[in-house]
Amino acid sequence: MNSTVTPKPLFITLEGLDGSGKGTQLDRVVSLCQRNHPGGLVVTREPGGTDVGERIRAVLLEHGKIEPESELLLMFAARVQHLKTVIEPALALGKAVVCDRYLDATYAYQGYGRGLSLALIDELVRLLAVRLPDLTLFFDVPVEVALARRSGRAVDRIEAEGAEFFARVRAGYRARAHADSGRFAVISAEGSPEIVGVAVEAALQRLW
Repeated sequence: MNSTVTPKPLFITLEGLDGSGKGTQLDRVVSLCQRNHPGGLVVTREPGGTDVGERIRAVLLEHGKIEPESELLLMFAARVQHLKTVIEPALALGKAVVCDRYLDATYAYQGYGRGLSLALIDELVRLLAVRLPDLTLFFDVPVEVALARRSGRAVDRIEAEGAEFFARVRAGYRARAHADSGRFAVISAEGSPEIVGVAVEAALQRLW
């Protein structure tokens, strides 16, 4: 009797400021996973990724006042729904999951950006048993470069924050990457998409 071996699951996240080029490289990551991972692929995003999550995303990004603590809890509400109904089931089947933003964005934006307690975020991660990715690609770019790339584009509530806010967010990402260098691949994203793509492919080589 033939036995079926479930492929090893793989969880990859992409992080960075808006304007970092993260979205441009998503297709490259997806293509590489399709080529190298035998278990199938799920591509998703946060906040969002589910019907409930997308409704929460709309609330989070529409212009208007939301208290930082409310913003944080809404992020985790969307994440729990996402984990339980999309990410964990896919990984249990041995699939690769590629997610555009995830937990590290919460530390960077709500923790460092909004100034909320990192210990509070840690405790929510513990209580809700939030899984860490296998690999996080952090597309690092100076704030002024990211803002220039976004020039002329409509922005949502979070994107409308100023340069000082995004400087704190970038510092948060860099601190996370330094503290967990085994999981993070820090990719300088100032170059052309082709140059950045070479770094992406090199970072993913560790997984195959």
